[in-house]
Amino acid sequence: MRVLMTIPATPSFPFDRTVAESEGWGLAEAGFHTNGTPIMELQAIGDNHPDLADDQAAWAHVVARARQGSDLHRAALAAVDDVERTLIEATCGAW
Repeated sequence: MRVLMTIPATPSFPFDRTVAESEGWGLAEAGFHTNGTPIMELQAIGDNHPDLADDQAAWAHVVARARQGSDLHRAALAAVDDVERTLIEATCGAW
């Protein structure tokens, strides 16, 4: 079971879970590193967003919005784990 990120948005971290979920994606904890920090992944959520049918579609959506300058989407990409970031960049390109 994935646990969606619940950290509140702040000026230094403008991630708004409600907005992300309304778009059909979210940041989820996918375990923990040996130092106890969470492994964060960007994932598609729910079946209510047919355009985001899988994680790769969610990645493409978030990267496209980040390229347009969205602070929310840039914050989400900054929060993902290094391995996840590498997979997103390999699939969608740099932002």
